[in-house]
Amino acid sequence: MKSQKFKIPCNSESFINLDRKVIIVSVFGKSQYRAKSCKANIFSSVLQVDLLEEPTINKQSLCEIEGYHDPKTRTVYLHLKGFLDTYMLINEYDQFIQKQEHKDFLSAWAHMRNKYSRALLVLFHLSHIVILSHPTHIFDYSYVHLFRALDIIRQKTSTQLSDFLSSLSGLPKDWISNGRPCSPRVLFYFETCPPIFREANNGVNIKRLEHSLEDRIYQVLRKNRIVTNISSNSLFAIPANQEFVFVHTGNVETQDILAYMTRQLIKSCTVTSDAVSSKSVEKVDLSLHHDGSEEEPHTFKRFLQQHINLAFSKGFDDNVGRHPAPAHFEIPTLSQFFDVAKKVYEFFVEGTNKELASLHGLLDTDVKFSKSRCTKVLPRALQAYQENLPQHYTRAYHESKLAHAMAEFEMHARGPLFEEFNEKLQEECDKHWRAGRQMCQVLSLTGNPCTNPIHKGGGGAGGGEQLDSREDYNDLSVMEHCSGVRYICACNCGRCQGSREDPFNLKQANYDYFQMLATQCGCNQLESIQFPVFQPSTHNYRAAQLLSTTNRKDSLARADISTPQGQTQVCSLGVNDEITAYGSGGQSPPAQSDLIEEDVQRLSYKASFTPGDENKVVIAVADVDSENTKEKSLVKQPSTTEYLPGMLHTESPIRLLPQFSSWSLICLGSSSIYSHNLGLQHQLGVLANSAFLLPWDVTVRIEHQKERGSFWPTVNDNNQHNFCSRGKNFQNLNIMRGRKLKRGKEILVKIFVGVEYECPRGHRFMASTPDKVLKATGIGTVKDNGNKITSSTTDMPLYFPCPCRQPKPLIAQLMRIHVVTPKAPVHVTLNPRVQPGPSPCPIFVTGCEEPIKLPQSSYWILRLPYVYMGDKGPYLPPKDPVPISHGRLLAGMYGISKLVSDKK
Repeated sequence: MKSQKFKIPCNSESFINLDRKVIIVSVFGKSQYRAKSCKANIFSSVLQVDLLEEPTINKQSLCEIEGYHDPKTRTVYLHLKGFLDTYMLINEYDQFIQKQEHKDFLSAWAHMRNKYSRALLVLFHLSHIVILSHPTHIFDYSYVHLFRALDIIRQKTSTQLSDFLSSLSGLPKDWISNGRPCSPRVLFYFETCPPIFREANNGVNIKRLEHSLEDRIYQVLRKNRIVTNISSNSLFAIPANQEFVFVHTGNVETQDILAYMTRQLIKSCTVTSDAVSSKSVEKVDLSLHHDGSEEEPHTFKRFLQQHINLAFSKGFDDNVGRHPAPAHFEIPTLSQFFDVAKKVYEFFVEGTNKELASLHGLLDTDVKFSKSRCTKVLPRALQAYQENLPQHYTRAYHESKLAHAMAEFEMHARGPLFEEFNEKLQEECDKHWRAGRQMCQVLSLTGNPCTNPIHKGGGGAGGGEQLDSREDYNDLSVMEHCSGVRYICACNCGRCQGSREDPFNLKQANYDYFQMLATQCGCNQLESIQFPVFQPSTHNYRAAQLLSTTNRKDSLARADISTPQGQTQVCSLGVNDEITAYGSGGQSPPAQSDLIEEDVQRLSYKASFTPGDENKVVIAVADVDSENTKEKSLVKQPSTTEYLPGMLHTESPIRLLPQFSSWSLICLGSSSIYSHNLGLQHQLGVLANSAFLLPWDVTVRIEHQKERGSFWPTVNDNNQHNFCSRGKNFQNLNIMRGRKLKRGKEILVKIFVGVEYECPRGHRFMASTPDKVLKATGIGTVKDNGNKITSSTTDMPLYFPCPCRQPKPLIAQLMRIHVVTPKAPVHVTLNPRVQPGPSPCPIFVTGCEEPIKLPQSSYWILRLPYVYMGDKGPYLPPKDPVPISHGRLLAGMYGISKLVSDKK
């Protein structure tokens, strides 16, 4: 009679002979991948297994209990498929892991073992015989922990299960009280054996191996108290006087279902058609068995049948000891089996009671160990973070301390919960930092963070946290920024020094401090030249929205000339005059498009080289026609309603001026206050051997377009123009000498210039060349001159290493330009343009339409901005010495012009 297949839970309506008693035999364990979760091949002699069916499992229980009823032997076979089967594990793991919150393997494996163990509890509460199948001949010690957990849950849930089974009528009371028909007997089936035992006539040897395995397994189970003297108190029992280990000695290749089916198909084709009956074909196609195994004495069928026969005849009594108690043993009818199986499956697999839920914790030992270990290490890591913390600290310091704490945690923490507790450590450290210890960290214009607690107000260059998103935004205090860094800086004129705080806004950096220090010094009373600033015409003026930038069209922004550095100087000339400047300055001719478009009268210029003299520049001056005058009248005036929010540079929109000037040009007095022998005695903080200006001798030739006669007065023509008068202060005078030539007159003009650098500690010094600090001799003699500084092809670096003695050299910044103008009817002009960073950094300018003309015989100091701030933020000074390209004062700053009356 053909065996009938079903799945638990199952209704008994489709079965016959429901009143016949049956023995329940279950099999569970591990299987190889190629076996496709099939462990029922051990029942191949009595079962008809569909080998071509793709194995599946229940998505909720993550396992499946399939059954076979063999009416001939009155036996029900149960086969548990789940994640102990390699094929099922590989097929379902990827889908399962995507649904879990924890992506680590051990957490997922514990969850799968929990589901599998619930189904395994069903087998231990329904079966008389339970077979543990294993792919190798070595006992897997991981089952010890599994059996111990199952036994604990069985004892905890026995009372509840008894109450649950009491609703079934006709079930014996002892069965209800014990929760199962008997204490099941466990047999061990090993699918493979060492090759030596596969040889013929080796029955004695295989028995010795099986007996050795029995002794070892019994010893392990007894030592761990999984089996005891009283079988009813244990999860299962082991027969005391019968064999319970079977090692399969057949061909291993038969475990490959597809290979076996191929061989059977070939074998069936060699049999004559008369010999192939329908029964033999069905057996070849649907059952997996070993050739000749029925005739061999060492077969699993004979091994299993002994236990089944004993169950029918006497039942199992596996109690041992001096006073063994009678063992409970019940044989149910097929109808009772289906009813009990449904109830037991519902209780263990689908149940949600508290005691059953604790099974997960018993199986999840790796996670429990990890939790215990990480819980112990977490406070130690937090202590490492909190050790020696300042009152307030930056994010960078917070991250460094957090990295140290995480390294401490990683050294001692273990297990699958490492990532979870690692994230908790980061949250705790971040919470500790934000609980009143977070530094504001808004950067100053020099790149230093604010050291105050996080607060509202103060502005700054950025770098701090966005406060609007904070939950405690309304509770934050309002205060100004403070980095705790202080610098020493001189005033506009350089005669007074003071300590200044690290600036956080542009006005404080370039205007407010110098105005405050000028009040103390008194230099605010000196003569000065004002730079263009915004003049409002209404009360509701506002900052302009810089959506797009346009290159400025004023003369200072357009003074680009074809030199190696792309810049040179520009000279403003008087009406109807022609001046050629040559000599040590080395000026180059300006391009026509780059010259000034406006003077006292409207002018146009023509520049040409004098033949035979490459350094001589001839600038022709003529009246501008009415068309140019008309174009100039259309130039738009600066806005009086919107101001430029930042500093003025070449990329700033036209018609916009800043609210304040970042530059200062002040006159200390007459040129006689500077003595080239004594140096700078009125300047504070200048290094002694560098407190001198550089002489700059310029030879100027003057030509008149209309008249070739004497235009410049000769020496001693009158007292008003006695430029070379002798006296005891002759060495302090700027000398001009003239001589009459064929095409005009040449004069020698002596000018003193100085390029001053200042470091954060207030050390000031002059530069003699772009790469050299000015150093006078011991008797105060300066051997250098100002030719390289004033050259139209040489840029001066904006930053220079300070020569002061420090462990780490400080970076000084170019802050002032000193100019002592000559006693001659000429103007020294200044056209400062600074590029504080490498391209594409914009060029910062003063905003003057023309080069600035300095009056004769006076001492002028041009103070450059302390901070250069563009539309994208400040340009920070370098931390280490850098090449000149990092920041530079562009060439073409110095020039000479003469302004005469506007008579024709």
